[in-house]
This record gives sequence, structure tokens and C-alpha cells, in this order.
Amino acid sequence: MVGTSALRTIVSRNPATRQVLGEVSISGKEDIRRTTAKARVAFETWKNVPVRKRLENVEQFRKLLMNEREAIAAQITRECGKPFGEALISDVFGILETCTWLKRKAPKLLGGKHKTELNPIFFAGKRSYNLHEPLGVVAVISPWNYPFSIPAASMLMALVAGNAVVLKPSPRCPLVAASIVSLLVRAGFPPDLVGLVQGDKEEAEELILSGVNRVIFTGSVQGGKAIMEIAARKLIPVTLELGGKHPAIVLDDSDPTKIAGALTWCAFTNAGQACASIDRLYLQRAIAKPVLTQILEATKKLRLGDGMSPLTDVGPIIDESQMKRFELVVNDALAKGAKLLCGGKSRTDLGGYFFEPAIITGVNASMMLANEEIFGPILPVTVFDTVEEAVAMANASDLGLAASIWTGQPSRGEEIAKSVEAGIVWINDGLYSHVCPDAPWGGIKYSGFGRAHSAIELLDFVNVKNVGVSRQGTREWHFPYSRQSLDYLLDGMELLHGETIQSKAGALSRIVRSRVRMFQ
Repeated sequence: MVGTSALRTIVSRNPATRQVLGEVSISGKEDIRRTTAKARVAFETWKNVPVRKRLENVEQFRKLLMNEREAIAAQITRECGKPFGEALISDVFGILETCTWLKRKAPKLLGGKHKTELNPIFFAGKRSYNLHEPLGVVAVISPWNYPFSIPAASMLMALVAGNAVVLKPSPRCPLVAASIVSLLVRAGFPPDLVGLVQGDKEEAEELILSGVNRVIFTGSVQGGKAIMEIAARKLIPVTLELGGKHPAIVLDDSDPTKIAGALTWCAFTNAGQACASIDRLYLQRAIAKPVLTQILEATKKLRLGDGMSPLTDVGPIIDESQMKRFELVVNDALAKGAKLLCGGKSRTDLGGYFFEPAIITGVNASMMLANEEIFGPILPVTVFDTVEEAVAMANASDLGLAASIWTGQPSRGEEIAKSVEAGIVWINDGLYSHVCPDAPWGGIKYSGFGRAHSAIELLDFVNVKNVGVSRQGTREWHFPYSRQSLDYLLDGMELLHGETIQSKAGALSRIVRSRVRMFQ
């Protein structure tokens, strides 16, 4: 889909047709440093703008996005391939929700003084509070599979928190990234406050080392390790949302007719090119056959095609390299004894990079698809007997982003969820919280650390400064030490942490007498 020329440009192609959509220049080192420097200057003014004034720009952004939602969704579909309806709901809708969430929650989370409680015995007459101050310049390095929603959500949160932002998108979707920045500027955010760097790994490294204060990265495990190593050179904090290998555990009390459609969607939405797509399907033996039959039937009916067609269920793969990789994964599994129930073939006859959604059984640990994140329309299926067995298989992966449990008794699923090693666990559904700004999104183990969405992400964009205020005067712990000060400290500890009412009462009496003597 993407190529670079001798003139250092990125050529964007429609993966459904292979037609050229546009061309952008790769940012040079000086351009990147200049972009960050301008963002730094703009930040010095922006950090003093009240939160509610910043939110006026967010509201204008929301209005622009709502008015232009179809054009933006169409651009997303043309550049990354997903069906138009998916672009609307998974990319555009989630950002509209983020805007309204920020308007509702940001003033309280960010503004004013956040009081902290102090011990009244030792710290009488003192007060303490936290200030939430912006960090500076935030680098957002984003992927191609959700090219609008992933970067835009973090950028909006960083801006509302008072920071400047510089976006470095995947070279597979440079045009959508340019549209995000354009929308933000049109919404009233100062132009230099919102920077754009185009390129790949070299440009990402240059951006990180150009003077930013935080890095937000979404991508592969390998990419996350590289980002972390670069950021470590300057002790720049990072948030990493990396790969996933979503295990879906289907229990025998499930109703096959009620879950087959959802399981199929969770596996093949966006052609399976989502870090939280179902990557492993575990079916309890008693229900395995009816569930598999219905999923197989639903999968065979999925219609491949250009995402701009309202009749398309599954769009193209992002580019030829990914399509070739899926062929390799399927062939590796078949060579090692797996059985292909449907799909699993490239469809070059359709004109773009299309791959038939595949369902594979007979999976074992020697296969690529058992160990690696697939990130495509291939669903490996395994049968299990006990819940303990399924949980053990689910937890065996080094990845721990998302998981799901499917059961006719949601409370049973909630109990099992406690044993599943993942940052997100859904009961009888999946992926939907990607568009819920109040729901934290992120993983454990090799899936990274930090969270997108919610107050957790918003507060990652501020420095929490604690301010403690006291009247002038000598405290019991100041020099010079004395028997009286030591007795006060001992009695204070007894009053606060003593085991009996009698000991606490005695300590309180001695403290009162000590205070009275002090002021006589």
C-alpha cells in the first residue's frame, strides 16, 4: 500500500484497488526538530489557558467532526480498507464520545486545587493540595488499523490537559493523520501547538529525541521495545499499547444461536486487523460442535470487497506484505497437521489485497498461529474440557491485552475473569469498549503498560505537583530534640495506632496536658 521514492515521499494507496490516493513528504531531521521547537513555544502560552477555554476548541472539533463524519469515514476506508460502517463506528463515533466525555469530566479532573488529607495530630494547622500541571510536548506515534480514533483520542486528552502534541502516524495512513491535524487547527487550536511528522522508524526516533516530554505509542511488541529503548536515553516516560492474542473462552452453558454472530464479528471485524480481535477460540467440548457449525456458516457468508460498498462485510488487508504473511501462517499450520475449515486464501482476483477469513482446527503449540499475534482474518479453534484448562491455555501467552468469556451466566463469567491475565476482559462480547472513553484500555505482560481512555490516561498528561502550606513555627520533630518532643511523638502514635481504647485515651490526655503547658 505504501511506497517511498528517491525524493523521500510516502505514497498512499487504496488497499482495495491499489490506486494511488496521494503522496506526502517524509519529514527531515531539521523539520522534526523545528516542529517540536514550535510546539514548545506554543505550549508556553497554551498551558496558561483555562481548561474550560481549551474545551471550547474541543467542542468546535466535535461539531466539525460530526458535520464531516461521512467524508472522514470515507477517507479512513479508502486509506486503510475497513468497511465504511466500521470506520464510522470504530473511528469517528469513539472520538465524538471522547469530546463529550472531556467536556463532562476534564474540568474536575484537571482544574483547581485537589485537596489531600493530613493527619490532624501531627500536622495540625497545615494544608496540602495537588496541582495538575501539563507536561510540555507529547509525541503520539500511532498505527494504521484505527488511524483516526487511536491518535485523535490521545491528542485531544493531551491538549485539554494543557500540552502541545506532535503526531507521527504510520506510513500506511499519512492522509488520515493530516486530516486530524487539519481538523484540530480548524477547531481553533493554535497551529504550532499541533505538529505533524511523516515517516517511519527513523523519523519516530528523531521525534522522541527532539525534546518531547512523553511518548504515546501504539503498535507491535517489537516496535514498543524499540520506542522504550530510545525514550530511555533521555528518561522520557512512555505509554505502550502493544500486541494482543485475545483468547475467547466459550462455556458449555452458552446458547450457540446467541453468540455465533458476535464471535464471528469479534474475530473478523476490520479483517481481523485489531490488537483485540479474537486470536484464539476455546470451545468447551459439550458445546464445541454446534458453536463451530454456526460460526463456520456465518464466516462462509462474509462478503469480501471494497469497504465503500454497503454490501461489504470484510474489506482488504492493509498491504501485500501482510497478505503474504497470512498465507505463510496458514501453510505453516497445515503442514503441521491443522485442518482448514474455510477460507485461508488470497483473492488477488478482487483487485486489491484480499484474504478469505479462515477457520482452522487441530492447532498445536508448534504452529506460528498458536504463538504469534495473527493480526488478520484467521481464527484458530481449540476444544477444552475444564474451565481450569481453558484459563491455563489463555494465560500461557506472553501477551495480555484482552480476553473474553462467553457464558449463559454472566456472574460466572465475572468470577472466571478474575483468573484471566489480561488488561481487559469482556463477558459475552468484545472490542466495543474501544469507543467508550470511560473504560480504560491497555494490557499487561508484553502487551505493554499504561492505559488509553478514562481519567487514567488524562492524568498521564499532567505532572502532579503537591503543595504543602504551614504557619511558621517549630514542630515536634525539629531541632533541638527534647524529652517533651519525644513524649509527644510517642503519645501521638499511640493515639492514632494504639490497640486499646484505654491506651488511646491515656495518650490523648497526655497530649492535651502537653499542649496546655506549652501555651501557659
